[in-house]
Amino acid sequence: MVVEFGEGIFEAVKVQKLRIELIDNRRREKAWELFKKYQDKPDISFTDLTSFVVMSEFKISDVFTADEHFEKVNLGFKRVPAS
Repeated sequence: MVVEFGEGIFEAVKVQKLRIELIDNRRREKAWELFKKYQDKPDISFTDLTSFVVMSEFKISDVFTADEHFEKVNLGFKRVPAS
């Protein structure tokens, strides 16, 4: 099941329906700054923080997720609940 999911992701990238953004040194450093800023919220993962950095770069504010971490930071993210 996981392999099929991964294959679906790679196929979506191949047909340009999805873009994978890499985390380079600049993004990692920005995420580290957020990590230090929000160290009072230790349940927010570094992966979430790198997502915050990329989303901020692309001015993405609405997030389709059940993860409450996107609202625990003051970066303007709004969770869009599943219907």
